[in-house]
Amino acid sequence: MEMFYSNIVGTLVFEDDSPRPVAVIKDLVMDPDRGALIAFVVNQNKGLVVSPMDVISFKQVMKINNADNVVEAAEILRVSEVLKSDRPIFGAKVFTKSGEYLGKVFDFSIDAKTYDLNKIFAAKDILGLFRYNSLIIPAKSIVEVKPYKIIVKDGKETEKEESLQRVLVKEVVA
Repeated sequence: MEMFYSNIVGTLVFEDDSPRPVAVIKDLVMDPDRGALIAFVVNQNKGLVVSPMDVISFKQVMKINNADNVVEAAEILRVSEVLKSDRPIFGAKVFTKSGEYLGKVFDFSIDAKTYDLNKIFAAKDILGLFRYNSLIIPAKSIVEVKPYKIIVKDGKETEKEESLQRVLVKEVVA
């Protein structure tokens, strides 16, 4: 089963036996090298996170054992390294290896059991209001994640567009 970034952000975090929420998920920290979720950010200003290992269940709400599972990001070594590297998935620009701009990541999905990245959803936009040329890119097509930039393999769509342009140029010349 897939979970989408847009659906995860805003999810309430409860202690196992408590009727009141402890926190709200504000963001996700994805490991750009392995493509795996390594933390749920619950407070960006204080740098508080919940590790996926501490999650008991995650359906409509997230349940954790107790409030002690909400820790500072600096306490988890890999999380602090990834946050310092400043390589987010959400909002990053997507380019092919050949340099063609495909759009920005407006959503991505992760596997509900393994917390691995499944797909990224990219689209070009006009003033951030209207999206067009939406693409679904599988995680296995990602070559490299740089700061605010994702490089993916050249796909069949790119090749089709190039071949159409060559035909049009030959017709114009004739």
